[in-house]
Amino acid sequence: MSRSNMQDFLKHLAGHLGGDEKPLSDAAIKGFLRALEEVRVQDVPCSQVFSRLDEYVEKELNGEDAARLMPLLREHLHLCQDCCEEYETLLAAVEKSSKTPSQGSA
Repeated sequence: MSRSNMQDFLKHLAGHLGGDEKPLSDAAIKGFLRALEEVRVQDVPCSQVFSRLDEYVEKELNGEDAARLMPLLREHLHLCQDCCEEYETLLAAVEKSSKTPSQGSA
């Protein structure tokens, strides 16, 4: 959805919030939801997700609510298959390494 279309839609939506117009059509609501979905994916680029993925995994493994603490990153993981695969790979590797006894202890 282009910027001008979004502005037109928001003006239209503002009119509805004032109660001066009839309810939004299903098509208008679906259009708004599609626009929001596109914006959310772009809010956190993959490069930023990759740079903070270790922090997210660490929070999860420490029993913290990573999804609540880093909601945009969690949302991106739900929407982006590449980032989700990277997350799952990192999580599995860290979990495996934490279960492996450390070597070199004397």
